[in-house]
Amino acid sequence: MAPKIRDFLVQNEWLLVVCLVLIFVLIRLPGVDLPLHQDEYKWPIIVNPANTGDMLIPHPPLSEFIYRNAGQIVGYNVNFRFIPLFFGAVNLILLYFLMKILFGRKEALIASFIWIFSYFSVLASLMVDTDGQILPFFFLLSLIGYYKLLESEGNKRYLWGGLLLASSICGFFVKVSFLLAICAILVDFLWSKKHLLSKNQALKYFTFIMVGVFGLGLLLFLAKFIFPFFDLSASFEYWKHFLIGDRGWFQTTIQCIKALFYTSPFLVLIPFLGSKNSFSKVGAFVFFLLFSFIFYILLFDFSIGALDRYLQLLILPLTVISTAVISKILDGDDRKYKGFLCLGMIVGLILILLQSVPHYVPSLHPKSDWIGRVLSLKWNFVYPFSGGSGPLGFYISFLFIALSWLVTFIFVAFGKIKTDYKKLVLVFLIPIGLTYNLVFTLEYLTGYFNGYAPGLLKEAVIYIKDNPDIKMVTVYNDNGGNEIQQIGKYRKRLYVDPKFDINNKIETLNKYKEHYFVLDVPRIDPTSVYQKYFNSCKNIYSKVDKKMSAVVYDCRDIPDIKI
Repeated sequence: MAPKIRDFLVQNEWLLVVCLVLIFVLIRLPGVDLPLHQDEYKWPIIVNPANTGDMLIPHPPLSEFIYRNAGQIVGYNVNFRFIPLFFGAVNLILLYFLMKILFGRKEALIASFIWIFSYFSVLASLMVDTDGQILPFFFLLSLIGYYKLLESEGNKRYLWGGLLLASSICGFFVKVSFLLAICAILVDFLWSKKHLLSKNQALKYFTFIMVGVFGLGLLLFLAKFIFPFFDLSASFEYWKHFLIGDRGWFQTTIQCIKALFYTSPFLVLIPFLGSKNSFSKVGAFVFFLLFSFIFYILLFDFSIGALDRYLQLLILPLTVISTAVISKILDGDDRKYKGFLCLGMIVGLILILLQSVPHYVPSLHPKSDWIGRVLSLKWNFVYPFSGGSGPLGFYISFLFIALSWLVTFIFVAFGKIKTDYKKLVLVFLIPIGLTYNLVFTLEYLTGYFNGYAPGLLKEAVIYIKDNPDIKMVTVYNDNGGNEIQQIGKYRKRLYVDPKFDINNKIETLNKYKEHYFVLDVPRIDPTSVYQKYFNSCKNIYSKVDKKMSAVVYDCRDIPDIKI
């Protein structure tokens, strides 16, 4: 029966692609109504034509144009998540056909399954922003145009060249950082011609590059005449924030580590099993990763921004590069390796069972607490995942994360040293990689092991809405800020990062003696002045789900707090 189904899908490729898209969407469907978190809920407010506030999108105008027009279809609310989901599904189709162009159907299927099951891909296809799916959409179109242009002749070259040009301009008009993709394609082309370039050709290409740079700058300047909502001067002011100053290297490191955790050890480490031949067709993606590292880590300071969100750009190149390596290693059929697949499944099951080990819940600050636990190998604690652009917080066992990375690293290193065992290593690691990504996805969408913050938030908002005694609410970490704004009781948000002046914070706490809502992901330091303040308040509502809680405090009649 199975061979017949396989043969039918092979003969009806369009149906195969439809099935892949359905799997992609069904996995993500439970997340379309997740609360919009912090920067996410600003998008429907800013792009809604009915709003005339001072907030704006500090990027080129196409991203706002896309969300503004899509909002007329889905509504300017939580349904905005359908927009990145739509682009993610389209990107799956584009990725499939790009891999067919570069390699073949087998590689197209491998890349599609990675794109479907990767947790970072799941997060990116549900996050209201541009980095995760909209920028990759134009990158994929540019790549298809580029590779088809290289292999085409005659008038078809104009078609594919036009696609490359149009998608490059559109990508730049979504976000200036799309220059990384343009440069990666350009350098890949020049690298392929490095032994053939004459001085005249080099001068010609240099002239084209200068004209292109000038053209993009001119188009950006003229954009305000086509998109009246675009303010170029505001964009320049925003970009200044990322110029090199007092570099936040510690925060940059933390956000990079979080992005690596999202990406998974499988996608990050498997490429190291590749030989030189494995990378012969993926030069543009390697250059893209290199330029991204220089841009995001070395050249500019993104520690004040949502760097982990920007690094969603890792998904596409690592998917393609990993696919190239996997395909090369898995050539041929060797049944003796099936036993190692089963062994990998057993290890994956053990990693899942580690969730049942008692885990400590550290506060986010001071970071020395959980960093100390990492260094002392006390890994049985949960790590909080949240961000300024989402998601609303969830916990993952650090023991699970660390052992998954450790096992993958050890076996990849072994496969690199003992090259005859590469296939054994890969087959063993596939189920472990799948387990890692599925656990992240399950916890993000359902809070199965450690608690579900969206569920706690929903019940708390109902209580706050129905309680006439609650007039205004200050929201910890802005967890639920959008939902409380919608019921008209939002005062402001409260952040507890030690970088803020504690005296100003205490002054603000004493000024606003009202109701506070604390959804404790991440948890507040129990020895901090903030928890001391809340301990003096009256707890009027409390719900607990596994390792997280939602509490409403009545702080109207408490004395002033002091350090």
